[in-house]
Amino acid sequence: MKERRRSILARHRSGYKFTEKKQSVRGITAFLLALVSIGIFVAAAFYSCGKKGNASMYLGSVGVAAMLLGIVAFVLAMFSLREENSFKLFPCLASFTSFFSVGIWAALYAAGFLLA
Repeated sequence: MKERRRSILARHRSGYKFTEKKQSVRGITAFLLALVSIGIFVAAAFYSCGKKGNASMYLGSVGVAAMLLGIVAFVLAMFSLREENSFKLFPCLASFTSFFSVGIWAALYAAGFLLA
């Protein structure tokens, strides 16, 4: 009996944990969407700097679409945080990343309106 108890304790010490939890698909999706939004921001910033601030209106529409993508990612991340039987790593990463994405897009548009 003591041997069995020792082996159970040894498994817990070595990091094995048997659970029914899974990775959140919504969290992973939200994280990837937020990364895409940030990638579009970086690409648009480099393109705009290359054009010395005189980019076309198509770049602005891509920016609006990327901001909406960040908002969708944020909503998905909030829903994934409420899932019960899932690990919280990707939902937390997704919520932080999507909040950052929406924040940089909002700051860009606020600066554009204030400086124009």
